[in-house]
Amino acid sequence: MFNLFKNKQSSSEPTAPTLFVQPWCAPSLNFNKFVKGIDNVHIDIYLSSRFTELSNRLISDLLNERSSTKRRFTDKPSEPVLAQIEAFGASYLSMLTTAIHRAKEGKRLDSVQLFQIAVIKFINTSVRTQAEQLLHELRKAATKESQNKLQLSERIAWINRNKNNLLYQVTYELFDQIHWIESGTVGQLRQSLLGVIWSIPEEMLSNPLLQTPDIRNPELVMKHYVLLSQNPDSRYSFKRLTALIERLLDEIASTCQVQIDPLLKKPGVENPFSSEADMADMSFSWKDIPANMEVLFNIQETQYALTSELPEQHAALDAKLQSQHKANKLLEQGLSQAQVIKQLLAAYETPRLYEYYAKRLKPYLLYQALCDEVNLTNVALKLQNQLKIRPLRRPDDKPLSINELKNSKKRVAKLARAPNSTILRHFITDFVAYRRDLKYLRLTHKAMEQINLLSADADVQLSRSNGLLHEFFEQDEQTDTSNSIRCHVILKADLRGSTTMTAALIQRGLNPATHFSLNFFNPIRQLIKDFGAEKVFIEGDAIILSLFEYQNAPEQWFATARACGLAKNMLAVVQKQNEVSRAHNLPQLELGIGICYSPDAPNFLYDGDQRIMISSAIGDADRLSSCSWKLRRKYAYQPKLFTHVMVFQQSLSDAFRGEKGMTTFRYNLNGIELEAAAFNKLKKEIALRQFKIRLPADEYSTRFYAGKYPYANGETYEVVIREGRVKVWREESEDYPLTDTLYYEVVTNKTILNTIKKRRL
Repeated sequence: MFNLFKNKQSSSEPTAPTLFVQPWCAPSLNFNKFVKGIDNVHIDIYLSSRFTELSNRLISDLLNERSSTKRRFTDKPSEPVLAQIEAFGASYLSMLTTAIHRAKEGKRLDSVQLFQIAVIKFINTSVRTQAEQLLHELRKAATKESQNKLQLSERIAWINRNKNNLLYQVTYELFDQIHWIESGTVGQLRQSLLGVIWSIPEEMLSNPLLQTPDIRNPELVMKHYVLLSQNPDSRYSFKRLTALIERLLDEIASTCQVQIDPLLKKPGVENPFSSEADMADMSFSWKDIPANMEVLFNIQETQYALTSELPEQHAALDAKLQSQHKANKLLEQGLSQAQVIKQLLAAYETPRLYEYYAKRLKPYLLYQALCDEVNLTNVALKLQNQLKIRPLRRPDDKPLSINELKNSKKRVAKLARAPNSTILRHFITDFVAYRRDLKYLRLTHKAMEQINLLSADADVQLSRSNGLLHEFFEQDEQTDTSNSIRCHVILKADLRGSTTMTAALIQRGLNPATHFSLNFFNPIRQLIKDFGAEKVFIEGDAIILSLFEYQNAPEQWFATARACGLAKNMLAVVQKQNEVSRAHNLPQLELGIGICYSPDAPNFLYDGDQRIMISSAIGDADRLSSCSWKLRRKYAYQPKLFTHVMVFQQSLSDAFRGEKGMTTFRYNLNGIELEAAAFNKLKKEIALRQFKIRLPADEYSTRFYAGKYPYANGETYEVVIREGRVKVWREESEDYPLTDTLYYEVVTNKTILNTIKKRRL
């Protein structure tokens, strides 16, 4: 693999790479495919009225609780508010699930992203709007009430003083619930239907900078990242540090032969994110991934690995450790030459001092004092004034003096002469995380700017009537009350051997009716119910079932996938029945199953109350479920046969050409053949991964498709499809040339299924 970074030491021989970093894929938030709304500029969005009402009530109650004297920022919300948060999460989950189901047919990941960005914009807008409304109501009340005027004035002053922190706290509590929902089982559903666990990167969705009105808020920055200078001309400002760290990382990458980890480049796996940023003025790279900084600089982790890994891995770990020592040395030298080590040490000392002084002194003032940017005498005066305004009230509080700040200054100066590599590693990791989240913030705001959240009835009606509105509802809140069938799938099972078994049972004086009822028809009836199928015809050796999809139930648009699952379970019932038959020396049953899809609703006739279905898919499924007598005679007893379905094209000279009126004939013994149209429908229902496996009897690789579909109980089950090529039949030859015509088999062979399962891991 070629080196992704230019080596400055071009005259020397390149050394083997020892540090492998993760590649970066910038998140793609491209909404260009969506039609513009009523203003011809933005995309019109309407969120569930149930969700918006619940959210606004929750935001109002959170703002009231978090601005009261009883529950500020450290206490848990009250029980009623906790119940509202849970209901908010349930509503979001229902909307998200519906959005995923609606997006699956066209694999429209951008539709799910549009929903998520709309919710983010709604929450941010609503929190800020309601905070202003709360302040307005409190000011209005303060002018009217005389009894509680002092209390109201103190509350207004507190909100004004802590407004940014209040908005962050309330927004965080809603985003935290959304993150909890997104990281739950809905990820499995999204992976099954759209091929991805996260439609928006997890770090982008839970970005702390997205939850605050002030991205330079020292308290927020200290909590999640590292404090930086607010002076743009300072060596320790964000702009200057960005240029410095870019140069340092480039030098380290070149010197230490850093490369992108080849194990993280999986060919054939679809990536939901683009390899380039959506904005020309913003670049993403491996240098924006905090985990990569751990790879470059975390010596302690590598040293621990040397004590725990197998001896054969020690050589690679030793080489990695040497490279990390070089990287740490270059980092320390670069930061020392830039004269920023004292500032970054002061930044990490500031949070402790902020807590020590009971938050009476502003964090940035403490940082400036540690860096000799402000006079300690002035800081001491500010402390005295703050303690007069807001004295310490707890009985165990110790008197606060400026001495602790003086001692911290001495400690920072001492550490700056011989900085600890761990602190420097923490600094570059935290800085990279802050820079990444700033880029994520810009990308998210650019996406939000494209959205127009409609709430006025007239605007909603205008947009909806012109087909411009994108609406997101909970699962039971659809505006389309139509329950019409949109398409259907037919499953035909050709049961063979029942007549012979019936005769054998009668000959032994046994009851064939009870035998088949207990061992076959009763389990089949339960399967039909479990998979949501309907009976078209069940009698003797003919079983025809239908699975419908309805317009107003996108969460149930899995007719083909569930037909495949139903067919596999029907085969399992037959196999279990055959075990009983073998134990009692009875003839065994054989089953051939065909599955066909129609994009239209079937037609129905009525014989009294009896509904009779008319569909061309019934005849097609009958053909797929059949088994030619000569192919059965040839292949039925061959051991180690990995396929249960084979399709042959009859040659023009074949005397049997036209069997059942077709030019092809098939072997289907305990197999499941899926019509090509049904396979294409399956690709729209779930995300399928491709695998190539060479079967033992073949000289070529066979393509397999694997994916998971949700069952009615919410669990997911796997379906694997084999793509076969129709062969030309030659009566007197074992050489059957392959054609370009494809057919599809639902795989039930355990060896193949286990092989696919191992490759998926």
